[in-house]
Amino acid sequence: MIIPNPIRAVIFDLDGTLMDTAGEIDAALSRTFGELGVEPLATQAVTALIGRGVHSLVERALEKRGAGAIDVDDAVERFEKHYAALVGSAADLFPGVREGLRVLEANGRKLAVVTNKPRIFTVKLLQRAGVDSAIPVVVAGDDGIRRKPAGDMLEAACARMQSAPAETLMLGDSDNDVIAARAAGCPVWCVPYGYNEGRPPDTLACDRLVATVEEAARLILGR
Repeated sequence: MIIPNPIRAVIFDLDGTLMDTAGEIDAALSRTFGELGVEPLATQAVTALIGRGVHSLVERALEKRGAGAIDVDDAVERFEKHYAALVGSAADLFPGVREGLRVLEANGRKLAVVTNKPRIFTVKLLQRAGVDSAIPVVVAGDDGIRRKPAGDMLEAACARMQSAPAETLMLGDSDNDVIAARAAGCPVWCVPYGYNEGRPPDTLACDRLVATVEEAARLILGR
């Protein structure tokens, strides 16, 4: 597909696009459920819950175990305590991410992360992966902005990068990212290796599937 406007900025989703964080999230949730006397979910089931933010993940996980009587806010607090101890300890960048960011940064593209994850965890992940300096703009789930799939967070990122939405590519891995991009007026590409709540990547109504962030970078630059 040919994008009618040149891409001057790129917004990335975090979980499932830049970084593989499912293992840490699964471990934190397992510890949380252990404290609450609830049987942990299988890793695949936890991975399918990633993308809508911490509260939604914990609430839906409890529902899957028929533990709706448990106080969700208390469970979220416990999860965040465990996740804070684990975040960045095992998560890693997906193949091609570091190379793609390097190419985009070297060629003057403005970069941002937009994620429903809380800011403290987002910043820590980016720092521990060593890519925080390449991505100066972060819009996180607890910034007080309507979260994806609303387009507000993408609009905020565009404003901070001083880039027009039509010239700002959203690169994600889920329906949340696609819907948010459409709402904000951004073109949207997706990677096929992400989480997408357990649904196949070919169900994503994005403009293009790209194998890696590096491939996306080279396409953006016409290489």
